Amino acid sequence: MTPEDVASFERALELGKEVAAGLAEHDVLGRWMAHHIGDLIIRAETTPEADADAIRSETATAVLALWNQRATLPMPNPPLNAFEPVFKALERLSEPQNPWGFYRMFPRGHEPDQDDVVAVPLLRNALVLEDAVHRVVREIVVLAAREAADKEAKWLKLSEHLEEDEQRVARDAVLELARTLAMYTGDAVAEPVVEAGHSKLITTLLHAEAQLAEVRRVLEARRSRTSSDGEPGAPA
Repeated sequence: MTPEDVASFERALELGKEVAAGLAEHDVLGRWMAHHIGDLIIRAETTPEADADAIRSETATAVLALWNQRATLPMPNPPLNAFEPVFKALERLSEPQNPWGFYRMFPRGHEPDQDDVVAVPLLRNALVLEDAVHRVVREIVVLAAREAADKEAKWLKLSEHLEEDEQRVARDAVLELARTLAMYTGDAVAEPVVEAGHSKLITTLLHAEAQLAEVRRVLEARRSRTSSDGEPGAPA
């Protein structure tokens, strides 16, 4: 084997050991998988160098097959599983978000147009609030992605030498979204970190609170005018 092959095999062994160690012992399939992978690893590590290529290849193939089925493995916390709820939330956020689209309050094609917003000023406040809440939700999802990356740091490190699969591509897209948002808001860092995400989320929440306060002020002013108009002797 070339030095590159040896290095790749050693990383496959490390990944295989971690996966086998995490398999549920109370599960029959989990015990069998752990025993099978463990036996392959022992043979791969103890077979004389001259005869090792075949067993090393078999071991690496078995570890990769196990890794590719990680989502269904009998493990309390399958590798990279922390990203799954983030992917689901991202699917919702990645849909086209035209005005009125986040809450879907109006049937498609019947949303208020600009003339409606001018005629009914409260609709403008509703749009402002919708945008503010959308921003808050987006920041929370980005923060969740960063926290998932921290939680799954071990598996990300152990599997970084493998070819990308669908889940890893999705995970990279989520983290790239976090970096893009940070750059867009002037809060770019070399790598997304949870601490920076908390600060950004708090700022976004404060902005949303300001928007809510403004809508409240408008509604209170309207109620005050309505009450004055209804008093005896008030001009018609």
